[in-house]
Amino acid sequence: MNEQEQPSVGVRPPAVPREDREDNTGVRNSDATERDADEGVEPVQFPPGFWLGVDYMLHHPDQIRKSLSADVDLWPLSRILFKVALAMSAIYGAVMGATNLLQGSAMPLWGKVLMIGTTALKVPALLLITLAIVFPPVYVSNAFVGARLTFRRVLTSLLASLAITSTALASMATVAFFFALTSGSYDFIKLLHVLFFAYGGISGLAYLTRHVKLTASRGGAGVSAKLAILWLFLYMFVGTQLAWVLRPFVGHPGNQVEMFRPRSGNFYESVVESARNLVGGERKK
Repeated sequence: MNEQEQPSVGVRPPAVPREDREDNTGVRNSDATERDADEGVEPVQFPPGFWLGVDYMLHHPDQIRKSLSADVDLWPLSRILFKVALAMSAIYGAVMGATNLLQGSAMPLWGKVLMIGTTALKVPALLLITLAIVFPPVYVSNAFVGARLTFRRVLTSLLASLAITSTALASMATVAFFFALTSGSYDFIKLLHVLFFAYGGISGLAYLTRHVKLTASRGGAGVSAKLAILWLFLYMFVGTQLAWVLRPFVGHPGNQVEMFRPRSGNFYESVVESARNLVGGERKK
């Protein structure tokens, strides 16, 4: 046997990467297929300027999805979404806190101004702390169903959902401002804000569910409708309880200035009581 035919001793042929291997049918596995599909995808590029960035987020969800799917340089995208969520929720919080100022309540002026500032901080805190609390169960449950989304993908998807929730809330700020200016009913205003928060939360969850389904790896099972409903209830219960702890957001016009209230009752009892007062035509004392 000549030198060319003699196999080299102790030298192994180069290993074929796992994702490039073929199964016994000659078909490449899903990891290789997914990598090929994502090859060449560039990180999403937001236009300069905050409002242009918000408009881009609303009108180009497919570009964000592609960036999430490719798992390419997601930290800059996460920072942008975080800033959008922070600013938009602060805008809505300021309008909530301005209710007493707009309604001309007996609360002192300094208290009204303080309420605007504190509520502008409370609403972002409410949304961000809720996200931090629900992140672990969302991340683990996505693995249970076989979606195989990475830590960065789940975090960025949740931030995208939070940015949409905050933007939906901020879009209703003008409506909340109008009713605060023209209505003198504390119970009506409180229920109106509950309705707007429900609208924002559902919008954000729908955005999250759509993103998770689209960015789930092709070999994964995706996210079922039942799991999405579970996320909705989890986020709702955590958010409402945290909102009850951080209250007041609007501030009753007959009460003294207070940043927080003692823990008594719960969120749902307060909503039912306000609904009864509103239907019965009684102003809450």
